[in-house]
Amino acid sequence: MYISLSKEGKKLAGKYQIDDLVIPKPKKWDGRWRILIFDIPDKYKIKREALRGKLKELGLFQLQKSVWICPYNFQNEVEVLRDFFSLSRDEMQIVLAYAIENDGEARNFFKLNSLK
Repeated sequence: MYISLSKEGKKLAGKYQIDDLVIPKPKKWDGRWRILIFDIPDKYKIKREALRGKLKELGLFQLQKSVWICPYNFQNEVEVLRDFFSLSRDEMQIVLAYAIENDGEARNFFKLNSLK
């Protein structure tokens, strides 16, 4: 016996998957920033706004309109979001960095001064 989900069913299953997303927080920060950048055209404004809402819900810090940062590894969670929103790697990318200029506000947001 073989059971498969329809396209609508897969979308619905994905909805529940993104509702349960959580970015794991280690006890100690590794000193690297994960920077999520995306470029979603205006014709997909609703998708772009929904993604921003989910990033905020996941606890990322908005550095610029389409640039969000997090000190914790979120590769798996971004893959789920990329699939759910049907975004390509050109439209949404992760950058790993050791420093961000003027990151004091972000460090306070994530309470990193006590983790390093």
